Parts: sequence; structure tokens; C-alpha cells
Amino acid sequence: MNSLDSDLVDRDRTDGRETGDVSQLPPPQMPPPAPPTGEHDGRRSSDPSDWDWDRIRDLAERWFRPLIQPEGWRALGYLFVGMLSGAVFFAVSFVAAGVVFGLSFVGVGLLLIGPFFALTSVFARAERAMAGWVGVDVAPRRLAPAGRFGIRSILDPERWRIVGYLAINSVLASGLFAIGSFLYTVAINVIFGGLAGSVFDTFPFNAVAGIVALAVCAAALGGAPRVAVWVGMLKAQITSWFLGPDRLAQAERRVTELSSHRQEILDAVAAERRRIERNLHDGVQQQLVAIGLDLGMAEQQLDRDPERARELVVNARQKVQGSIGELRQLGRGLHPAILEDRGIDAALSAVVSGAPIPITVHVDPDLDLDTDVSETVYFCANEALANVLKHSSARAASVHVHRVAANVRVIVHDDGVGGADPTHGTGLAGIRARANAVDGSLQVSSPGGGPTTITVELPRHIVRADEPPDHERSETSDVR
Repeated sequence: MNSLDSDLVDRDRTDGRETGDVSQLPPPQMPPPAPPTGEHDGRRSSDPSDWDWDRIRDLAERWFRPLIQPEGWRALGYLFVGMLSGAVFFAVSFVAAGVVFGLSFVGVGLLLIGPFFALTSVFARAERAMAGWVGVDVAPRRLAPAGRFGIRSILDPERWRIVGYLAINSVLASGLFAIGSFLYTVAINVIFGGLAGSVFDTFPFNAVAGIVALAVCAAALGGAPRVAVWVGMLKAQITSWFLGPDRLAQAERRVTELSSHRQEILDAVAAERRRIERNLHDGVQQQLVAIGLDLGMAEQQLDRDPERARELVVNARQKVQGSIGELRQLGRGLHPAILEDRGIDAALSAVVSGAPIPITVHVDPDLDLDTDVSETVYFCANEALANVLKHSSARAASVHVHRVAANVRVIVHDDGVGGADPTHGTGLAGIRARANAVDGSLQVSSPGGGPTTITVELPRHIVRADEPPDHERSETSDVR
């Protein structure tokens, strides 16, 4: 080793750093770690620019939307007016009852019993009408006859039920209004006055309480219409229970009506069978017998007098065509194919096409009827027109079929002699039976000398056994 190499080795040893000693080397310099972004460490960023503002705006709109919808304000108005009317109705009824009771000792009060209960019935009618503000239709209860001077009213439990409701409602209405308007009161206090003395005090120097108060105010504003609607529906249901019809009594009356309708329907079916039998016997059957006789005579005259035989065959063919027409008419009375194929307008137009007097037909285009109702409309109009042509001696007639809300109304009018009586004859009785079979009604206006108007009103849709009636389907808005 030369002197130069020795010097280099000695210098390295002196410094304590030999070329092969890795542990003596300085550590490598690593780049500093990047700051966490908040996307991969399981924590959401607190930067407001990263919030889902569309979602927040949608939730806020859904929560506060009932404030601009009429249902909540209508319910609040119903509760407020109900509170006032409850107090007024009870006060007036109480004073009137005191007057009647006081004058009863001199006999005059007995004459005021009828007017007193008539006054309470007016108040009950007003309460039922106000329930319609929140979408609850309350039908009146059936009251017993008041008798002369209304004295028998005092024995009617339904009238005393009305009096009891007026007494209870004077207190109940105030309590329900207090519940229904509670959140409105909270919101107004927070916005305009603050809840002084509580943890929700909104003084400017109390920032935490102010934030809590704003949250309470927002919750109250969104919940107030919902609570008002719920309480309003509760009050309307209570009114319906007190002043509405008794369901058990309704069911009993319904059974009685159906029993009477069943007998009417059986009588109408028996009369229809006799009519068909009579038409077949007097019409088609006689013509078929005549056709057989003509053909037999033609067979005998075929060799001796061909011309006579030819005439007999021609007559037989004409009678066959007449028989086909009568059979078609009978089939139309059993099941009108044209009704199913082309509708009520075409079916009624076919009925009046061969009438000896002018008959106009007008049918609304958007009837939307069940099949059973369509057939009932057709048969009722057909039977009414048959009565016009047979008995009225009319010079003109008309048929109108209109849609009236949930019903369809059939009006058959003629300028004949009048005097039609639904209690006599099978024609109008059959119409009444058909109408009753689908929960319809029949009205006849036929003074002596005419004119005659027959009105049949039917429901457009028949309620099946597995479907609730329309009046039990509360059509309240979806206030969320």
C-alpha cells in the first residue's frame, strides 16, 4: 500500500466512518404525510360547502309545506269557530231551557217544548255543517215525530242526545282548541316575545338559548298544522258520534228495506216472466202456427194451383220475418246486445227509432257506469217509454240521462194525459223494483192532464260486499 492510500484509511478511521459500516450512515429523509381529507378516515367534513343542501332544502320544504296548505288553517278555524259556537249554543239553549221550565208551572212552557227542541236541532245542524270544513260529512239522525205542538219531543231520546252534546261541547270545544293551537302559541311566543324565564329565553346575550329557541320554533311551526288537522278530525268524529246516524239503527233499517225490496224484485221478475210468456203465446207462437198452415196449404196446392201455392209461400216468408222481428224484440228485453257493444246512447236510440211519435234522446258521454247500472238504466228507460206509448196518448217525449255527482239520473218526459200512478200496474212497479235492486230511487210527477215526468236516480257504481261504502272513506288531505 502506498503512502497515499495509508493516509486515506487513517483519515477514515479517525473520523469513525468506515466505508462498510452502514449503521453509521444518516437516516434517509421521507416526505411529510399529507393532511387527512375527511373522505377516507370515516369522518364527514365540517365544511358547509360539502353539505347536501338539496337534501336539506327538500326536508325543510316537506316540514314547512303544511303552513301554506289550506287544510291546517281550515282545521284551526274549525276549532276556533267551534269553541265560540259551543259556548254560544250552550248559553242560548240553557237560557231557553230555563224559560221553558219556569213557564211550565203556568202551562205556557208546555207550548214552548217544541220550539226549544227545534232550536237545538238548528244548533245541531250547524255543528254538522261545520264538520264538513275538515272533510267529515255527518248525516242527521232520524228523529221521532214531534206530534202536535211538539210536546212528544220530550220523549225522544235522540233530541235529548242533541241537548247533551251541546252541554258537553261547551267545554270540550275549548279544550280541543287549546290543544290544536298549542304549537301555534309556542311559535308566536318564541318569535315575538320569547319564553322569558325559561331555558328558551331569546335575549341577545344568551346565544345558546337563542339557538335552542329557534329550533323549538321551527319544530312548532311545522308541527302546528299537523296537530290542528288531527284535533279537528277528532272533534268532527266526536260530532259524528253524537249527532250522526246510529250505525246499528241504520243496519236494521237497511235489512228492513232489503226485505221489502226483495219481495218487490220477486214480484217484478214474476210479472216479467208472465209478460214474456204472453208475448210468445200471442205473438211468435201464433205466427208459427199460421206459417205451418200456409206451408201445408201450399203443399196441397202445389200441383193443382201453383200460383196459389206461390202466394202461400210468400205469405209464410213474410210471417217468418215478422216472427224474427218479435223474437229480436224479446231478446232485446232480456239482454240488449247493442248496449254491450255500443253503449246506452245507441241502445236507447234503437229503442225509439221505431216509435210512432218523435222521441229525443240525450245521454251524457262520460257516464262511467257499472254493467249492472247500465242495464238498469236501459231497462228503466225502455219500460218508461213503453208506458208512454201505451197509456199517455202523448204527441212527443224525451229521454235524458245525466251524470249527477256519484249518481246517474234518468228523466223520461212526455206531454200526454198524465195520471200515472206508481202503486197501480206493473210498469212503474217494475221500474221501482229495478231501481231498488241497485240502491236507486224512483220519482213520478204525473198530474191529471199531464205532463208526466219519471225520474230514476241510481248510483254509478255498486258497492260490493268487500268494499267500504263511499261515506266511510274519509277524503282528508295527506298532510305530512
